[in-house]
Amino acid sequence: MFKIIGIVTSYYPNLDDLEKNIKSYLPWIDRLIIWENTPADKSIIKQLINRFQNDKIEVRTTGKNEYLAFPFNETILWAQKQGYTHLLTMDQDSYFKEDSFGQFIERIKTFNDDSVGIFAPTTSRKSGKESNTIYIDKGSVYSSGSIYKTAMFDKIGGFREDFAIYCLDTEICMRARKNGYKIALFTDIYMEHTEGYKTRGSFGITINNYSAQSTYFYVRNNLLLWKIYPDDFLFSAKYKFFKYHVFFRILKIYFEKDKMAKLKSLLLGILHGIKTAV
Repeated sequence: MFKIIGIVTSYYPNLDDLEKNIKSYLPWIDRLIIWENTPADKSIIKQLINRFQNDKIEVRTTGKNEYLAFPFNETILWAQKQGYTHLLTMDQDSYFKEDSFGQFIERIKTFNDDSVGIFAPTTSRKSGKESNTIYIDKGSVYSSGSIYKTAMFDKIGGFREDFAIYCLDTEICMRARKNGYKIALFTDIYMEHTEGYKTRGSFGITINNYSAQSTYFYVRNNLLLWKIYPDDFLFSAKYKFFKYHVFFRILKIYFEKDKMAKLKSLLLGILHGIKTAV
């Protein structure tokens, strides 16, 4: 039996974009939870539900921003009780091209390797259309677009809620491998995925425009990963992180809004990443 539930987290969404994105995978899943992270007094998500008029969609919320890990874990617990075999996790700004999600589902249904616990599409435009599968032996795949076997969570546990929003996908992938599960990436299944809100600033510099909060969690959580999995990060990887995500990030903050708040968050992320016990 194959029974799949999806969850997409929503935070101040553009309703037209979110509707389009959901339609790219909704026909092939059995149920969809839209977890509304927008504060209750500013939420407009009911307008979107009225557009769909589809009883396989439901909205869940606590009335505040719960980030990603908590909604994912709540959905996992409910899905297991209801007999769902697979879980799809999506960002509000990710979507599949044409009928590629249908192909994604068919590939999973006919996949013969029972040791795989996580399936993922490619987000690389350079990937070919020829059917191919890559086992991810290092690093991770994005949580957005990934499909997890719900039985896997009984063995490895759910997403780390202290991570909140960043590096959840990296940590769950590393933990899955540590527990004997494989991660399969389908290079012919393409998903459009956007990181940040990129703009081109002065001198042609590309800026992701991460918020102060995102800056904090991204830096802190990467440092925590090094503590949790000390044998999985080479010095070269740590050097690149500090080069691109600390030093260059500080330089780019000059061209962004809320400079001081973002700089403070970056420095706090480093401090808390070093001092927090894991």
